[in-house]
Amino acid sequence: MTGVWLPEALTINDRFLRGLANGLAPCFSDDHIIGHHTWNYLLAWRDFVGKRPPLPPRPNGQVWLQEAQILIDRRQDTELYLAANKGGVFKCFRENRLVASDTHFSLQVLAGGQVKNAVGHLVDDYQVEVDEDEITIRGSLGWAKQTQMTTLKLLVLRLVMYTVGRFFPNLIRKLLQRVLITGKKEAPFTFERHFTWADGRWKVSDELHATSWPQVVNGGIGGDQTSIYVVMSRTYQAGQLQPWLDLTDKIKKLGQGEPLTIERQI
Repeated sequence: MTGVWLPEALTINDRFLRGLANGLAPCFSDDHIIGHHTWNYLLAWRDFVGKRPPLPPRPNGQVWLQEAQILIDRRQDTELYLAANKGGVFKCFRENRLVASDTHFSLQVLAGGQVKNAVGHLVDDYQVEVDEDEITIRGSLGWAKQTQMTTLKLLVLRLVMYTVGRFFPNLIRKLLQRVLITGKKEAPFTFERHFTWADGRWKVSDELHATSWPQVVNGGIGGDQTSIYVVMSRTYQAGQLQPWLDLTDKIKKLGQGEPLTIERQI
C-alpha cells in the first residue's frame, strides 16, 4: 500500500518483479526458508497497486549512500554495487550480466594451535575515499565467527525460552546476535582496496599486509563467502558458481614484511 502515496516504491517493486520474471531470485528451498517469503509475497499480492507509473530507465552516474556505506556506480554498460562497510565487497555487472562477485580476502590461519578464518567482509568502520573515478577502502581483516548452533545448543535454547527466556525475549535476541552475528575481532592483517575507472573498465588493486605469512595455511578471494550465522545470507545464487581466486601459491612465496598484491581488470 505504500505505493499509493509513494510512487517511487512502485518503481522499486516493479524492478524486483522483473528480476523474478528473469529467474534472478535467490533459491530458498535448500534451507527450507520458504515461510518468510511466502508470507511477504501473499501480503504484496493482497496490497498490489494496479495503477502504476511507467518504469523509468536506471540513470547513469554515481550514488553514494554515505550513511549506509553503499555505493552504486553506473556508466556506459557497467554497473558496480559496492558495500564499503564490508571492506569493499562488490558485484559488477556488464550488459545486465554478472561478471564479478567478490567477498574479499579469506585466509585460513594457524593461531593458538587451531586453524582460524580471517576475512575482509565483516562490518566495520573502514577508511573510505570516494571520487568520481577512484574508490579506496582501508582497514583490517577480522576473525570469522566460529560459534555455530548445534543440536544440543538448540535444545538448551528451547529450554531457556520455555522458562525464563519468554519474559526477556529482546535480551535473548541481543545475546544471540552478539555471539553469532555482530561484532568484529581484528586479525593481524591490514588491507587497502583501490578501484580505478579507465578505458571503460574497473581496475581493482588489492594490497594485504601481514605480521607473519608462515602462519597462513591458505587464502583466496571468493564470490560467496559469509562468516556470520544468518540463514538468509546462505541462500544459493548463481554468482556462487564463480571460480575461487586461489592465492595460496603467491602467499607461500612472500617473505617477512612483503605485501600480497593483486591487480584485476573487471
